[in-house]
Amino acid sequence: MKLYAQQGHGTGDKINEGLDRGYIDGAILSPKDYHLDRLKKNLEHFKNNYPNADRMVDPQYYATLIASIDGVRLGKLTSDEYSYFEARRRGQLESEMQIQNDLETTLRFQASLPVTHILAPNIIIPQSLNSIEAVVAKNFIRNTRSVWSSLSDDRPIYTTIAIGADALRDRQELEDFLTDITLLDKSPDGFYLLVRRDSIVTTNQLIDSQTLAGWMLLNHSLKLNGYEVINGYSDILTPFLGVAGADAGATGWYSNLKSFSMDRFEPRISGGKQPIPRFLSCALLNSIRFDELQRVRDIVPKVMNKLESDDFYSITNGSSPDNKTEEILQTWDAIAHLNSSITEDDVVRNIRQCNKWVDQAQENYIQVNSCTKSHLQKRSDHSHLEPLRYGIQMFTDLAEIDLTTD
Repeated sequence: MKLYAQQGHGTGDKINEGLDRGYIDGAILSPKDYHLDRLKKNLEHFKNNYPNADRMVDPQYYATLIASIDGVRLGKLTSDEYSYFEARRRGQLESEMQIQNDLETTLRFQASLPVTHILAPNIIIPQSLNSIEAVVAKNFIRNTRSVWSSLSDDRPIYTTIAIGADALRDRQELEDFLTDITLLDKSPDGFYLLVRRDSIVTTNQLIDSQTLAGWMLLNHSLKLNGYEVINGYSDILTPFLGVAGADAGATGWYSNLKSFSMDRFEPRISGGKQPIPRFLSCALLNSIRFDELQRVRDIVPKVMNKLESDDFYSITNGSSPDNKTEEILQTWDAIAHLNSSITEDDVVRNIRQCNKWVDQAQENYIQVNSCTKSHLQKRSDHSHLEPLRYGIQMFTDLAEIDLTTD
């Protein structure tokens, strides 16, 4: 399973370092954060120096529906360089001709770039898969292949599915949606999945069980129907999605690059604080603060990953990395390590592996909590484990997977 850098503000040498060390397999670039000349320069750099790495650009078309809001933060997307990006109203997109025109403009733009995969545009389905937004989104999906074929380009085309967490909660709607998009006459090569999780970004849970189950089912169903599946902003959930059949996941160095939301586009409510460095522990299936790591690592050595990137968190430096680059390198290394445990085309074995991860993490947290000096703050504690456990079980039930088979 592949892991990509989800690029955003403050890139520096992070992606180069990740590729050099073999922690990531490519990058998904953000036009919001790059002028076009720099976007092209970076893509050419990756092409020339990392020819085996995948190169993609998320057109971020889903932000067109909020482009008219006062104070919206669209960055470089509003420049004339990105001519495909214009403010849209939902009513405009109820016209299939408008959808076809926007598809052609956006895909033609991407075809001019040295990318390896094309990511087609779409809007977000916020709350229900039985809604006008869902109809619009399915029209984007249905028209993607025919529009791309008209441009006579043989690079693989991935159509975007962007769904709000609430829209994954209705099982019947989800099954009907999957039936509609997997029985297309003219199919894309794959899908770029984005699950918007605004409601949990500020909590200590990674994800709620229903959202995880629905997200895993999307991956499983699409893969069973022969599609490649790339998950954006999937972070530590990447290996869990890989268990369900995903081909790739992605994450970046800030919270808005780890979880997909519209926060990075919407008007800023208040100034943010400088994020505290964190360490992603495979043994805990969670990231903990550097100062928490410093207190815990000698008492429960299992929290360390025994990977090369552990060295960035030296105990003599208070278990703090020197910079943001070292922090994201450690995250990529840890996720890639978990990904390596996934066996292709063996979903039963993979689910058992998932359950084993959660059971072991529960045991490791018990050891951590038994030490009075190792108190963890809410974001670092064990409260994410039950949603993970129940989410895996719900997915298993939804997909009708029998874990009793060998």
